[in-house]
Amino acid sequence: MAVKREHDIQYFSSLLSILSLPFYDVAALTKLELINRSKFEGATLFARKLKINLRIGWKDELYKPQFPIYQQIKYTLDPSTNTAKCKLVYRPVKVMDKIPQMPMKQNFLENMVLWCYDSDAHEAVIVFKDDQENFRMLDPMWIINMSASDINKLFHHDIFYEDKDTYQAL
Repeated sequence: MAVKREHDIQYFSSLLSILSLPFYDVAALTKLELINRSKFEGATLFARKLKINLRIGWKDELYKPQFPIYQQIKYTLDPSTNTAKCKLVYRPVKVMDKIPQMPMKQNFLENMVLWCYDSDAHEAVIVFKDDQENFRMLDPMWIINMSASDINKLFHHDIFYEDKDTYQAL
């Protein structure tokens, strides 16, 4: 499971480990469209359950995201109220330590026509001749697993993108 951000991708070992994110982050994710390339029905049901729980106020303990813990700052008092100052503390998010690398087919770009940046899904899309299915690249790190001839082929073809996506595409 991956959550794609503007500048990086967070990988999670399971759907429930997404709930280690702070509550405001999970709430923001529920408002976004789920891109489920694997057609895993559990991911769709999980996203629907999160939307329902957001609406009812995180009542279901299984689907409750992380909320901050109030921690008193030692030896500090608020002079106006004469009470101890507190700070909000979050536990670390349970992301994967190592990026899972997708096993790539080798030398599969012989029929490549072009590649472009899809600004809706924020992915690179490789378009092939004939009726071969397009290849979508979620993570740019996947290029590492490509063969040298495939990398050269991508290098010699310019990526197509809209003007507004110049920063992301390059």
